[in-house]
Amino acid sequence: MQRSFTYALLITCFFLLSACKNNYVRSSVETQNRIVTDSFMPVDSQLVLSYLPYKKILEKDMLRVISISAEEMVKNKPESNLTNFLADLLLEEGERELKKIGKDFRPDISYFNYGGIRTFLPKGEITVGKIFELMPFENEMVFLQISGDRVKDFLDQVAGNGGDSVGGVRFKISGGRAANVLVGNKPLDLESQYWLVTNDYIAAGGDVGDALAQRTNFISSGRKIRDVIIFNLENKYASGEVISAEKDGRIRHE
Repeated sequence: MQRSFTYALLITCFFLLSACKNNYVRSSVETQNRIVTDSFMPVDSQLVLSYLPYKKILEKDMLRVISISAEEMVKNKPESNLTNFLADLLLEEGERELKKIGKDFRPDISYFNYGGIRTFLPKGEITVGKIFELMPFENEMVFLQISGDRVKDFLDQVAGNGGDSVGGVRFKISGGRAANVLVGNKPLDLESQYWLVTNDYIAAGGDVGDALAQRTNFISSGRKIRDVIIFNLENKYASGEVISAEKDGRIRHE
């Protein structure tokens, strides 16, 4: 079962406990230089005893295995097994989330910003802690409805950056721009509307500037991207699935 609530709850408990101290009123101020050693700053044993149980719970959960990978996954451009895996995972979970909240459509495109992928996934066991290393940020999954011409502008920027983590689309990089764009195996229609699932950092203009600023609709899931990844991997692990991914030519140079 997903344990996304654990971290915020335990950290909150820690700060609440540490705040439970006597209040003092300052009557005067004296300053002098001191060499900082343990003799001047003794460990607060009461505080340590208060947070130690929570620390142990966090450490135990970080070591919990949630997936098995058939291969090492690393990010690269224009595409890679890791960038493709994450984009496809986001597309899958985006569809699941929209269905859960009663929407009768599915996301057409998914996007993970390359700089937000902070490490690799190893071959073999993958732990909760590894996903925290992979996605250390508190970004949330969101959905944007944008026009086809906005999709083209957005993919032109992806192409200009040499590639990225995208799902649901295929295109080639020609002269630093996206050419022969397919969305769901159909040519991009500049007059149509498309749904993009990404994170709130990108929706606010991070990494892609104003490419996604002109949108028709916006839906926030309230779920952290990291929790979405953990949830997906846990489900696959529970069913005995070993994860894998490969380059499939979704982004290629001309």
